Amino acid sequence: MRLWPWVLLMLIAGGVVGLVKGLPEPTTKSKFLSLESNTNKTPRLPLAPHVHQLHARPTDAMARASTGLPMRFRLLDKRTMRIDQLVIAVGELHATPWGGWLLPRAYAPDLVIRDGEAVHGPEGHVNPAVWVELKNSDRKSFHEGWLFARDSAQTAWDHPRFDLTFLGHADTPQVDAR
Repeated sequence: MRLWPWVLLMLIAGGVVGLVKGLPEPTTKSKFLSLESNTNKTPRLPLAPHVHQLHARPTDAMARASTGLPMRFRLLDKRTMRIDQLVIAVGELHATPWGGWLLPRAYAPDLVIRDGEAVHGPEGHVNPAVWVELKNSDRKSFHEGWLFARDSAQTAWDHPRFDLTFLGHADTPQVDAR
């Protein structure tokens, strides 16, 4: 029964030694690159590492062939939990709740990125994607890239308040992915 004060004393001494030596500070490295420079005082948008390495733009033929096609988007306001469904035609500039603009530039119903280029996929391949350009209130572009209907997590755009999801071509049956 008299052993517990010695055990307690040893635990306290071990803790003091640990504090005196100091624990090494964990180091963290950023896994994201900024779309805007650090000298700018505007909020920065992170860009996932896999996106800046392979940023395949749509071809002119894709953009021309899809102009005017209606696309379905879901916009979630994370603060109010309000969900808006948007139907925007490719080539149409649409106002957004973040005070900016959304512009779908091209649509590919079967997108494959091969050797850094966006191409149509093989017969039977279905990977609907839309190339969007996001603009600020001055209509200056701050982000552009592909949004995928089958894998909405493959987007490089991250906003602290809003989530934008591409749901597919407006004439295709809608699948609720909630």
